[in-house]
Amino acid sequence: MKEILTNNRYETQQFAAKVAQLSIPGLVIALYGDLGAGKTTFTQGYAKALGVTARVKSPTFNIMNTYNGRDFPIYHFDAYRLEATGAQDQGFEDYVGTDGVTLIEWPEYMADLLPNDRLTLHFFRGDSDYDRMIRIQGLGDCSEIEMQL
Repeated sequence: MKEILTNNRYETQQFAAKVAQLSIPGLVIALYGDLGAGKTTFTQGYAKALGVTARVKSPTFNIMNTYNGRDFPIYHFDAYRLEATGAQDQGFEDYVGTDGVTLIEWPEYMADLLPNDRLTLHFFRGDSDYDRMIRIQGLGDCSEIEMQL
């Protein structure tokens, strides 16, 4: 497990760009953290690095947004609203780990759909409003991505 510290939005998005460079279709990235911890900021930097020009925002009310990256689609889930109902039988399994990269905010509410091979990022607030500590863990085949970050 690795940890990095970012001091502002820009550094969080630079880290996201590094992750994007290592991404291939089928990758699932689970983004853990409290409200305002940096999950959507990371996703914005990730999408931008892959050529997405559309506005990237948290899909809280839609649950999922799709963005067309340069080489593959990006499926961005916000599972927060699934806390009570769960993700079973919602059709989300048609996207997770398929032809694009899947980023999931609040993945604990989609735990049944998470593959064994995934990259997990835990976001923690630091001492200032802008500092973030990001704990990185590659599970299964994704351990190689962790080692390269």
